[in-house]
Order: sequence, then structure tokens, then C-alpha cells
Amino acid sequence: MDALEPLRLRGARLHGLEAGRGDEPALQACLEAGADYYELTEGAPPAPDAAAALLDEAEADPLRRVLLLRAAGRTAPLGCLDLWLDQPEPGTAHVGLLLVVPVHRHQGYGAEATGALEAALRAAGFDCLRLSVGDENPGARAFWERVGFAEVGRVDGGVIVFEEALLPEKPGRG
Repeated sequence: MDALEPLRLRGARLHGLEAGRGDEPALQACLEAGADYYELTEGAPPAPDAAAALLDEAEADPLRRVLLLRAAGRTAPLGCLDLWLDQPEPGTAHVGLLLVVPVHRHQGYGAEATGALEAALRAAGFDCLRLSVGDENPGARAFWERVGFAEVGRVDGGVIVFEEALLPEKPGRG
């Protein structure tokens, strides 16, 4: 995938498009709706300028993508995705955050977004998707294992590294 090429996700019930400055209020609302994640992992809710900071970071790094996830026919986001391309090496993408707001959790949107991300990355020539989960977030660990990711290592501070090879599409996903 070219560093300047936009990333788009398409699932049966959702789509994901890269967030820009005009999306900052929607991204902030999404982050604030998922405050339980921030409380669990950071010990505090997201800062009032969390979306602006996230977009600043993404704009400064041509290999970083921030997407808003929306259900078909709806304008309010149901979640967001923060992704690094070619990290830690070429051909590997790293999920920094996949957040589905609480009202939309346990409805299959996380798995659908993951399948759509895998399909988009596979089409762009990526061969691996990686992410990290802190020990304080057993729900995230269970989710990633359920959608097919395997633990491949640990890093200091109680962080588990998960990975999935982007092989030909799996039935029922994407």
C-alpha cells in the first residue's frame, strides 16, 4: 500500500474511512463513548483533545491511519481504528486501537471490522497483522483470540503481542 493511498474498509454491515480534521468532533465523541477502555488501560478518561492529538500524530506519520467505523446507513461512528502500516517491518500492519463504543459491542462489529481490515490489507499486499494487549484488558485478549490471533510474545510491563498471518480469506469473515 502506498503511504499516501487512503485505507477503506468494507464489511457487510459497516464501513471504515480515514478520519480527517472535519471528523474530529465525531472521533472525540467515539473516544469519549469508549471511556471505559481508557479508564481500564490509562486510569483516566480520554483527554478533551484526544481526537485532535490522535489526528496530529497520524498527520505527522505517513504510515499511520486513523479510521472511523460506521454502520451502513448511519452517520454516527460505532467505533474507530488506529493503525500503523509497515510496522514493525514492511508487510506487517500494527493495530494500535480498535474501539467499538459500548452500545455497539457484542453485536459482531469488532469481528466484522477485523475481517474487513484483513481483506483490505491482504489486497494491498500485507502478509501479517499484529497488535498488543495489556494484561489489564482480558476482554480484549479474549476478543483477539476468538477472531484468530495467536500470542507470539510478551514485552515488559505486561503486554502481550498477538499476530495473524493474512492468508487467503476465511469463510464467514471480511
